[in-house]
Amino acid sequence: MLIIPLTGKISKQNPPLVTILLILINCFVFFVFQWDDDEKYRKAFEFYLESGLAKMEVTRYRDYIIEAQGEGGIPGSAGRKELSDDAFMRLYPKMQRDTVFMKKLLNDEIITTEDPDYGPWKSLRAHFEAMKAQTVGQKYGFKPAERSLVTTFTYMFLHASFMHLLGNMVFLWLVGCVLELGCGRAFYLALYLLTGVAAVWFFGLVYMSSTTPLVGASGAISGLMGAFTVLYGKKKIKVFYSFGFYFNYAKIAGIALLPVWIGKEIFQLLFGGFSHVAYMAHIGGLASGALLGLLNLKFLGQASEEVFGEDPREKIPQILEAAMQQIGKLDMDGARPLLEEVLDIDPHNKIALTHLFNIDKLNPRDERFHQTASRLFHHLTHDGEAHQTLYATYKEYRRLSKKLKLSPDLIFRIASTFSAHGYFDESEKIMAMFLKNRPGYQALPNGILRLGQEYLKNGMKKKGKRCLQIVCKRFPGSAESKIARQLLTSTS
Repeated sequence: MLIIPLTGKISKQNPPLVTILLILINCFVFFVFQWDDDEKYRKAFEFYLESGLAKMEVTRYRDYIIEAQGEGGIPGSAGRKELSDDAFMRLYPKMQRDTVFMKKLLNDEIITTEDPDYGPWKSLRAHFEAMKAQTVGQKYGFKPAERSLVTTFTYMFLHASFMHLLGNMVFLWLVGCVLELGCGRAFYLALYLLTGVAAVWFFGLVYMSSTTPLVGASGAISGLMGAFTVLYGKKKIKVFYSFGFYFNYAKIAGIALLPVWIGKEIFQLLFGGFSHVAYMAHIGGLASGALLGLLNLKFLGQASEEVFGEDPREKIPQILEAAMQQIGKLDMDGARPLLEEVLDIDPHNKIALTHLFNIDKLNPRDERFHQTASRLFHHLTHDGEAHQTLYATYKEYRRLSKKLKLSPDLIFRIASTFSAHGYFDESEKIMAMFLKNRPGYQALPNGILRLGQEYLKNGMKKKGKRCLQIVCKRFPGSAESKIARQLLTSTS
């Protein structure tokens, strides 16, 4: 069963920077440092099997079990029949989980120095360990029997495979964004690191003698899940759930996720068979995350529920559809408030602005026509791909309006856009209007200079020179006049 919370507001103004950074670090470590770990592990395991080291050790493990059961005290493998393939496949995973045996084996207590097989075994085992030691996971994964402060942190940024990394990063994004935006970056980062530490130390307490390195962000992410369900336990949250062949959405209380996740981990631990998945680390992460969530609620109070608020932008398509229906019925008075509602949510919605302009142009004497035109032009001049729409809309506005009622800055920005995209006729008219009515406008010298440069660039030398001459004559002391004189000299 899969359960994923679908919540959180993400915007350019408030991006989940810590979550993004954690994902980038995990991906960087895997693709730059761990990419060939799988191949190194594969070669090491091939050596383990093909060299005879595997059967040698598993045979001793069989004898160890028989001796422990009191069925005879035959030392080593002496006098025993060769291990069958079926017995090997059955005993090998069991041996790997038997931390007591593995500790004795590596301490020379199973194959002792008096054993005739000790020399060959020791040599093969040393070579096998050397091959494994070449992997980043072996060096920096957490080994309970060899625990260190460094590997307590480095393990949570390592992964055993690409799919291991992918699964963890998907869930880190889904849950991490909510916690970061809802609880703040400082608490969220501390939560990730502390639950990761708690997860691995809980794992280490259960498997104190294990020398198998633990890697993966799963413990820390389980901690995020534990905190999430506690911090937002009373909040109805939208979740996606799947049973493999069936999936759907539902709203449930956040606290309901905690027992589900803990139960899932315990079930897989007890009935999942042999696995490299560290369920004890997951359980430790979940429990520590829940505890830190409780401490947050009691002492910090950093668990904003606004992160679960409905995004009003999701309503825009529905409102626009209703407005289109009113326009289709020629009910402009009914369409207007709907379009204005869209613009209250998204002031730069091009579709709503365009339709509102088309409604208001039916009555160009109304002040609202000029206000809507101003809003639409403001949007179009900031959209580098909308210059054709800007030109056509401006021509329509000029045709209907006897007097421009736009701000000087907006009109000049329209002229600059026209110059840059080859609509020289309208740009020249606007520049001439400014020369007549606002000759002291600060940006005017630069605007005329750029128009002249565009004329020259497009092969219209006569008009280009005329613009440059105007700059030199009307603004003789400006920096633009110096550039204009240089251009006039070079084009003579």
